[in-house]
Amino acid sequence: MAFNSYLLPALALVSVAAAATCSIDSTSTTTIVNPAGAAALAACTTYSGNVAFQTGAASNQQTVNINGVTDITGSLSYMDDNTVTTFDAGTLQSVGSLMLGNLTALSTLSMSALASTGDLNFTGLGSLASLDFGTPGLSKANNVLITNTILNSLSGINALTQVAGFSISNNPYLSTIELDVTDISGAVDIGANDVTNGGQTVNFPSLQTAGQLTFRNSSSVMLPSLANVSENLGFYDNLFTSLATPNLTFAGGIVFVDNTMLTNITMPMLTTINGTNGTYQIANNTLLKSIDGFENLSNVKGGLDFTGNFSSVHLPKLTNVGGAMNVQTSAPFDCSNITSLGNTGNQVVKGAITCEGSEAQPGNPSSAPSGTSTGSSASSTSSGAAAPLNVPSAVGGVSILAGLLQLLLSF
Repeated sequence: MAFNSYLLPALALVSVAAAATCSIDSTSTTTIVNPAGAAALAACTTYSGNVAFQTGAASNQQTVNINGVTDITGSLSYMDDNTVTTFDAGTLQSVGSLMLGNLTALSTLSMSALASTGDLNFTGLGSLASLDFGTPGLSKANNVLITNTILNSLSGINALTQVAGFSISNNPYLSTIELDVTDISGAVDIGANDVTNGGQTVNFPSLQTAGQLTFRNSSSVMLPSLANVSENLGFYDNLFTSLATPNLTFAGGIVFVDNTMLTNITMPMLTTINGTNGTYQIANNTLLKSIDGFENLSNVKGGLDFTGNFSSVHLPKLTNVGGAMNVQTSAPFDCSNITSLGNTGNQVVKGAITCEGSEAQPGNPSSAPSGTSTGSSASSTSSGAAAPLNVPSAVGGVSILAGLLQLLLSF
């Protein structure tokens, strides 16, 4: 079990002042309570163990300086101190994890030599506008979380070449998020940055594979190299007018919800949606009049759920939908090509099919105006090739009730 040892001036961590290796039990934590403790840590070139700075560690100097230490094998944490203004770790090259939180007066953070860390968490840094991570900057991290700061740039972090997870949110002055990494095995969550100016721009020019991608409140999202997302690729409450993933072939799920300016989606190489839920959902994208741009999509493990104002649905190569299909629009809509996908002998959709046009509240199963077609459950016989879905209609629109989707996908 970890214990706390207070790093005082008399603590004999260093056998020789220069080039020392200092250590405690690797699961234990040394707590630094004052500038003298920080100076003792700085005398260690390599420190084996965890280091935690206690509230007031900067004392009246308002500065913490640990220049001298280059490697900390465990975690480095500093939480809940409204007095420290400067944290100087300019010689630190690697650390097991780095956590800075609720340091409301911190305005200068110097880590110009830092190249690698495990998890990096920066939260509640209300006075920190920029980072000094040097050139080229941080190259390797596990999970990165930056939230509730006044950062205006990710300079020094955007040089990452290896990262497992990346979450950047609620940073009101951060207008650009760019990362030149090819693989992110975990989750990416970007949202609520630069919201007063229309939302952040996001550019991952080299990203090819990811575990999960979620984008909110963005004015643009660029994913030109993306080929594979093992779980959901989701877009919520964004302000971009178009979204293109020209090289995406596989996704665990696709979701577009409440993107009020969206008029065009282009995913020409996408063939398979086959994740844990395997759902393809488009809901309440007010200006999206046509669901197309998916000309090679053939296999959907879960369900299809389309609601809104769209005037046509075009999925010419669709051959298998393992779950249900829900199509509801406020525009007049000929549902014959949709409901035929459940026909025996040409059974593309294995679950229930619901299709409604001229729907005042798309997604609400209790409202079915006259002249619309509502399909029933399809039988589970052999599948066949799908006729192209290219159903013209007029315009209108709203959203979906999440409960209906869960009901439909339960078939």
